[in-house]
Amino acid sequence: MSAMRIALSVLVFLTLAACERRPAGYPPGYETNFMTACQAQPGAIAERCACIWDRIEADVAPDDFRALEALPGPQRQAHPLMQQIEGYRQACLAAFPVETGVELPPPP
Repeated sequence: MSAMRIALSVLVFLTLAACERRPAGYPPGYETNFMTACQAQPGAIAERCACIWDRIEADVAPDDFRALEALPGPQRQAHPLMQQIEGYRQACLAAFPVETGVELPPPP
């Protein structure tokens, strides 16, 4: 197999892998709104908020996220998707620990 065919095969594979990982894109403004709300939390840092958003964007379909946001507070907090997002938060907390000594409060 020629080097050109190998390179083309790798490019096609990477393109297909990238397409399969992401659900349909989020509407404009979702990331900005999430980052603003996230960074307003005590002890939050931009890198951790970006980490959480990246995981949401990669693994949660926009329609599912939109439906979650439309739920009233108590129903939203009890929804399984909130548990999934809390898992992302915990993973990102470990990846980007708080350097100021201020811990994030547990989710309500």
